[in-house]
Amino acid sequence: MTSNEAAVSLGVAREDINWRKDLISQLRERNRSQTNCFADLISLHNRLFENANTLRNSNMQLTIANETLRREAANGGIGMGGNPDLEARLLKQAEELAMLHKRKGEHTQQIVDLNNKLQEMTKELHGKEISLAESSEANTNLRLEITKCLAREKDLEGINQMLKDEHQALQLAFASLEEKLRKTQEENRQLIERLIKYKARDAEKMNEENDNFLSFTSPTTFLMHTLSKFGKRQAKMQKELEDAARDTRPVSPDRLSLKEVAGLPTAVPTKVSVTFSAHEGEVFAVKWSPTDRILATGGTDRKVKLWSINKGK
Repeated sequence: MTSNEAAVSLGVAREDINWRKDLISQLRERNRSQTNCFADLISLHNRLFENANTLRNSNMQLTIANETLRREAANGGIGMGGNPDLEARLLKQAEELAMLHKRKGEHTQQIVDLNNKLQEMTKELHGKEISLAESSEANTNLRLEITKCLAREKDLEGINQMLKDEHQALQLAFASLEEKLRKTQEENRQLIERLIKYKARDAEKMNEENDNFLSFTSPTTFLMHTLSKFGKRQAKMQKELEDAARDTRPVSPDRLSLKEVAGLPTAVPTKVSVTFSAHEGEVFAVKWSPTDRILATGGTDRKVKLWSINKGK
């Protein structure tokens, strides 16, 4: 059992104990409240029974005394009209007996009323017990749902923590890749600067060689040399065009990404972006740099020039 499962089981045990304590306290409160409601009724009922028993005993004693007096009168030969005290006592006892019967009837009626009221309160108590049972069942179901929600919350917290750890690892990996990209871009910039310097140095050397060649050769030789180079370049361009026309391979994603990085358009342009006054005469050669927006041109003035498309110079 893991620590999370142990914590969940301990929480369930505590919830079960708390539930039992709550149920016991509710039952005690119910008994106390309902006992208080019936306390006066029970006390009155007990007093009525005590009064009825007292009256019954008194009635019994009076009946016994009356019978005793009757027997004494019959045995002694005393007439009913000959002893006024005895008649008065009998009359008084008869009145007390009638009063006792009357009070007994009243007490009996009160007992009946109290019994009816007790039955009504018993029905009400039964209804409240049913309602309490339903509430207890609903409370139990709700506690089970709370336990399930707590377990689900624990699972979601574990998943959330795992996602946070993965996110942190991805952030670290992204920072490392970003640092590598920055270093790579810096190296690429330095290499481009070195390439531009080498290209400029080669262009200066070629211009210097062309100037030297032009100063030491005749115009006819220069013209023949220029036409020969032009013919070779024309043939080379024709061959490159034919090879490009025969090449039906799709463009690779690397080349597409290179074009997007270099900022080159992916379609044939429809308008002029930049215009240069390049050479003193016709231009025979144009070459783009594969790493930056730099253009190299060569013309009839026997010079090679580098142009920056971004800066326009």
